[in-house]
Formats: sequence, structure tokens, C-alpha cells
Amino acid sequence: MNHRPIITFSSDFGTREYYASAVKGAILTVHPAANIIDVTHDIASHDLLEAAFTISCTAPYYPAGSIHLIVVDPGVGSPRRALIASTEKQLFVAPDNGVLSLVYDRLGVERVVSVEASHYFREPVSPTFHGRDIFGPVAGWLARGIQIDKFGPEISDYIRLALPPVEKKEDRLQGFVLHIDKFGNIVTSLSPSDLQSAFGPERHPTAMVINGYSATQKADFYAQASEGDLFFLLGSAGYFEISAFKQSAARRIEARRGMKVELLVG
Repeated sequence: MNHRPIITFSSDFGTREYYASAVKGAILTVHPAANIIDVTHDIASHDLLEAAFTISCTAPYYPAGSIHLIVVDPGVGSPRRALIASTEKQLFVAPDNGVLSLVYDRLGVERVVSVEASHYFREPVSPTFHGRDIFGPVAGWLARGIQIDKFGPEISDYIRLALPPVEKKEDRLQGFVLHIDKFGNIVTSLSPSDLQSAFGPERHPTAMVINGYSATQKADFYAQASEGDLFFLLGSAGYFEISAFKQSAARRIEARRGMKVELLVG
């Protein structure tokens, strides 16, 4: 067992309320030496896609053995299941509501377990605060070295978000706006692997089109463009982005999450 195992914590709790702190207290009650790292508690309320994007972009950069706790749970108290998902090197604790969809797709999950062993829960369990009474303690027990098969049966019917697929057109790929960051960069659902799968390694992107606007300038980094120029690049999350240097591209072209976007291929 790691002396100070890492537990990352992501939620939509915000920082004004006591919720995040209470979850940390429940974890530390189980494992006082746990190293709890806040990813963010500013995910928009009930926003499963934002949470899915956040954790899929965060987890790969943590060391083997890390545990990732994600509590965005609009169905708290309902029959929705609590899950533990394992990749080759890491564990994820979350509700079964699709919040792990991009983890399933991008990180190669090996097993998913439905958490049913209630002796690992904090008692009494509040029907409105499973983050504190179920998910937090489960993360703590995992950090103490309890194996995931002790928590419940393996399942294969876990929920995935119904995201629009990447579609190949004649000379383009169609995807959607996956995320808009605080700088106004428009992160799309399109990646180099999508491009290669559809067109092969010799084809290359020439432009991106969204909401009637075309970004024909390709850059390697933001400052490579002149201030205000609309351009596209491969972002750090591994997706193609549309940006405007030192400006909000999303505001400029009135982009919204979910909007269709096309990657033109030469």
C-alpha cells in the first residue's frame, strides 16, 4: 500500500458550500494519510459531459496507483449504481450516469464493478449525499488497498453518454464542439486518430468550419498567430481546436458546445 496514495477529486460542488470538504473528511476518516488533490469543483451543476472531459484530460498525467473520484451526480438517491472502473494502472470511482464515458473511450478500461458492499459505506447513508457517504469512503478503502472485486460484481452494461459520432464525408470529418475553455478556445471532438482512421496517414487537415466561419490558418501554438486571427491547431487534450490569439474564438463566432464542426482534409 502506498504510504500516501493519491486520490484526485472532481465535482460540481463549488467552493462556497461545505460539500467538498465533507467528502474529504469522509475519505480521511477511512485513510488519514491519503493525499487528496482537488482537480476542480467548478464543473457546471449536473454537467456530465464537462466532468467526463475534465477527468479524461486529467487522469493520464497522474502516476500509477492513483484513484480518481468524480462526483457529478444529478441522480443521487435514485437506483443508479455506484461504480469503480479500473484501467491498467488507475482506478475511478463515480456514479453510473455516463460521467466516465470518455475514460471508457480513451483510456482503455479493463473492468467495471458495481459497488454493492455497503460495509464500506459511511453510516447512515444520506439519500442526498452519496459523495460523502458512499463515493468518498469507497475511494478511501481503495487507497487502503482493498481490491475492487471486494466491492461488488463486475458489470458490462454501464452507462455511456450518447455523444454524436465522428462522421466521414467526402473530403471532411464532421464532429461537434466538445468543450469551450475559459480562454474561449473551441475544443472539438475530432482528433488526429479520427483523421488517420478515415483518410490514412498521408492526408492532412486544411481548415475547420463552424457556424458559417472558416479557420484556414493552421498553427502549432497560440502565439504563432497574430492577435485576433482565427486559426486551428492540435490542442493539449489531443483534439483539434479553433482559437483566436488573445481573444475568445467562441464569443467571436458564437460557438456553443454541441454545435457541429467540420475538419476539411487535403
